[in-house]
Order: sequence, then structure tokens, then C-alpha cells
Amino acid sequence: MSLIQIKQVSKRYENGFQALHPTTLTINSGEFTVILGPSGAGKSTLLRLLNGLETPSSGEIIIANSQLTKENLRRLRAQVGMVFQQFNLVGRLNVMTNVLTGRLYHRSWWESLVYLFPKKDYEIAHWALARVDLTEKAWNRASRLSGGQQQRVAIARVLAQQPALILADEPVASLDPVTCEEIMKLLQEICQKDGVTVVASLHQVGLAIQFAERIIGINQGRVVFDGTAAELFHQQEILETIYRRADGSLDENFNMEMALAKS
Repeated sequence: MSLIQIKQVSKRYENGFQALHPTTLTINSGEFTVILGPSGAGKSTLLRLLNGLETPSSGEIIIANSQLTKENLRRLRAQVGMVFQQFNLVGRLNVMTNVLTGRLYHRSWWESLVYLFPKKDYEIAHWALARVDLTEKAWNRASRLSGGQQQRVAIARVLAQQPALILADEPVASLDPVTCEEIMKLLQEICQKDGVTVVASLHQVGLAIQFAERIIGINQGRVVFDGTAAELFHQQEILETIYRRADGSLDENFNMEMALAKS
């Protein structure tokens, strides 16, 4: 059953840059999908379009059978959680309060202004922190946590939102290799065990092949591959297509990514 339908969606900015050419995709419920490509390929633009942070220049986006529009943006965003590369936590607040902000889509505007949360929200937040194994950090200041712990808090905040879909924009780009795998495994488990659809953008081939059920390769704003990790792993020419620049040269990280993927 499809959760996301992207129908001939494109994005051209006011300066004339075409970040995404007309694209049509369907993403099914419960699927772990990785959007793979080098920096500037259009991965983040696609995720921002799905979350309503960007408006399509053409086409339409349908999430859970509802077209994404300005009128229903808040309602649909309640079903779509976002995990960012830089965590986007409020460092001066404790971990619990940061996680509770995931409940704001379910509260009135005045409750949001004063951080007023009922007992049920605290129960959900405690569950979310336990889910990411950070219960003991609940009352610590967020800024005092390690990068990996902060990303776990960000994931707990999304879980507290109780979304049908998690969008993760380069969620491990600023983390060390061991922590990268831990965060990707956590997202994979949330998809498989909690039934939450996950769409993550990555530039690391190895992580995509290791964790994704489906990989969508993007280069220069166009989908150049859509298939399984096994299909991608055995077709180096497709990997080269994903990482080839407009001038014909390969992205500087290509050889390193290939070596890591095959190690």
C-alpha cells in the first residue's frame, strides 16, 4: 500500500537553478528507502518537498491519500517526522523537554507557547526515550550530550510525534563511523518493528547497501536508479552514474565510498 505518491514533481529556485527535474515515485508503507547521491544531487530538496519545507514548482505530492497543500500542511506534518543532520535540538533545554516538543503538533497554539504538556505526553516521551536507550539522560541538558546521543534524542522527539513517516536528511553525516551504523540500525529497527515508514538521504554507498530495502539514486536532480541494495551493489556502472558530475568526472568521494561498501 502506497504512503507517498510523487507525481511529476519538480523544483526550480528563483535564481534559475533546477534542483529537481520532474520526478514520479511511489513509496510504500513500512518501507525503508534510502535516497542516495553526492552532495548537491537533490536529495535534501526532495525530502524538504515531502515535508512541505519547500513548495514544488510543478506536480503534486500525496501523503496518506491527501494532497500536500498549504491548507492541510499542519495536519499532514503531524504524520511526518523529520530528522536533521544537525539534530536541531534546543541545547539549553533538557532532553525530556526536547522530546516533548514532538507532541506540539497535537497541542493548541497556546499550549505550545508555554510548553504545557499533559501526563499522557510525558508517558509517550518516556517511552520514546526508552526506545532509543536514553532514559537515564532524560533530565540532562541536551547540549551536554555527545553527537550520537543528540541524534538519538532527535529520533526520540520524532517518535513522540507518533508519525506514519520519518524523513531523515543526512542523519549520520556529522557522526563517526561506529555511531553512523548505530543510528542507521536504530532507524531500520523503528521501520521494521514499529511499522514506521523511513525515507533517509545518504551519500554513503556502504550504509545504503547495508540498511536499505530500496535505494533511489539521484544525480543532478534526476532519478538514475530505483531498485534493491543487491541490484546496486553488483552494478558499478550504475554507481558511477549516480556519482558522475556534469563535467563527466566522478565525485571525489566515489572511490572511497566504493572501497567502504566492499569492505
